[in-house]
Amino acid sequence: MRISKSYSSLFSGLLLGLVTLMPLSAQAEELNNKEALKGITEIHALYDVRKSNPNVMLAYLKGIESNHKNLLKEGVKPHLRVVFISSAVQFITSKPSEEVEHLHGDTLPKIKAQIARLSDLGVKMEACSTATAYFKVDNDTLYPGIKPVRSGFLSVMGWQAQGYSLVPVY
Repeated sequence: MRISKSYSSLFSGLLLGLVTLMPLSAQAEELNNKEALKGITEIHALYDVRKSNPNVMLAYLKGIESNHKNLLKEGVKPHLRVVFISSAVQFITSKPSEEVEHLHGDTLPKIKAQIARLSDLGVKMEACSTATAYFKVDNDTLYPGIKPVRSGFLSVMGWQAQGYSLVPVY
């Protein structure tokens, strides 16, 4: 059987890719954070979310879910909080502006679903009402699980004073 040069190159590339990926998947199972989490049974983290791009924000929200799951795998009980500040508040409402809906309508339902998943995991979420007022987002339209607060900055300061480690998501 004779294989054309283009199919041969394609086949070789696929085979090389599979061989290259095999060690990575095996290594991924061995990866851990035991050194960083040594002696820690609980962790308190605060995500300060200020993303102006909803697609990037969605990726970070999925990352928070992943962090929650990975902490559990490491034997650490997660206490996670999210504070939405600045333009990020435009993407966490059931009634976005016409412009936001037009530009990002396909991403907004995904953000809503991800926020519901985080809420189901016990992640506590707040939205800065100074930002919601500036971006004309009605606090009553924030997605379920998101509590409006007077100031996102005050929340960031307060949660840090209570022992939460800051994770900036700018």
